[in-house]
Amino acid sequence: MLLPTIKRSLTIISLFVTMGLASCQSASIKSSQQTDTVHSPSIDTVNPTEKAVIKEAQLMQWSAHYDWQLAQVMNQNGKAVDINDFAPITLQVDPSSISLHQGYEQYRMDFHALSAPPYPYYSHLAKAPINCHDDTNSDNKTAIKEDNSIQSLFAKYAPVRLNFELLPYSDSISGSAPVDTKAAPKRLVLNIENGKRLVFTGVAKDLPAATGLPITNELLEQYHWQLVSAVSNTYNDNGQLVRKPMGNFYHPDHPISASFESWPDNQYAAFSSDCNGSRAPYFLLNNHIFKVGTIISTVMGCGETGNRIESALFDLMRDSSSQLTLSLKPSQPISSTANNQTNTPRYNLLQTMKTGETLVWQNEAKKIP
Repeated sequence: MLLPTIKRSLTIISLFVTMGLASCQSASIKSSQQTDTVHSPSIDTVNPTEKAVIKEAQLMQWSAHYDWQLAQVMNQNGKAVDINDFAPITLQVDPSSISLHQGYEQYRMDFHALSAPPYPYYSHLAKAPINCHDDTNSDNKTAIKEDNSIQSLFAKYAPVRLNFELLPYSDSISGSAPVDTKAAPKRLVLNIENGKRLVFTGVAKDLPAATGLPITNELLEQYHWQLVSAVSNTYNDNGQLVRKPMGNFYHPDHPISASFESWPDNQYAAFSSDCNGSRAPYFLLNNHIFKVGTIISTVMGCGETGNRIESALFDLMRDSSSQLTLSLKPSQPISSTANNQTNTPRYNLLQTMKTGETLVWQNEAKKIP
């Protein structure tokens, strides 16, 4: 089913902040890229660091393949800010937010809106609750002083507009020597309007190998995807797996579908239950991990049943992480006189949610308007 094209002027129907941050400690990094055509590795979900150019639309997704650590801070006048006494600060990039970690302190910046360049992201710095338990951290000597904290790098209690910039390879790499793009230092800059310039160095995450057929952004965008199965998976008191169909996703008047597209700034997924259109930024990582950010949508009333189904769909996909596995459907003979013959491959796309549900999508050829 075709989904409507959703434009930037869509109304935000829901913006939930998820504070479940992955780690309490800031891991140190072992080594230290305007991005329409930047000399830096290109995202390729089969091998994301082999090519020499990355598209601007894939910058955020590419960044999510790396662990980033703050290496340098510049003020508005281009002068270096002394951060030698700072405990290590790391950066995590997600589809609709970034997180900054320093020891047990964690801050998050949700992208509440997208505006015009050169600073398209609008947000503010919010401190996340501390959820770590380590008695050894009670020593006052380990406390992070305000002057050396993440907060000190931002204007207090003020919203900011920001952007991301990918710097060329480190100057330490000879321009005449062959460049190993996998080993070359990666440098990502967080630019804050009328504020500081934060330079991070990154190393590639050690991601497990993907299974199934290769999945790329281009493959997802090539088709519309229809949901054909949705099952919840839980365990009973005896440890036995209990699989139950998710009733909201089988209503004949509200078929659920998904489509994908690239915009100048990012990749977007659209989910529909045949009422409102939606859009959410997404990442497809090298190991076929699929991350979805904040969902924005039109706000038409869908009736009691339609509203319930749509809410269930958006709640499941919003700020989610899942594993994708692609396979070919078993071939079926087609009569030589059939009028629906096609050369389109027939795929099953299995989506295993981090929360335990499993969904199966099947591809359909895109209809030309």
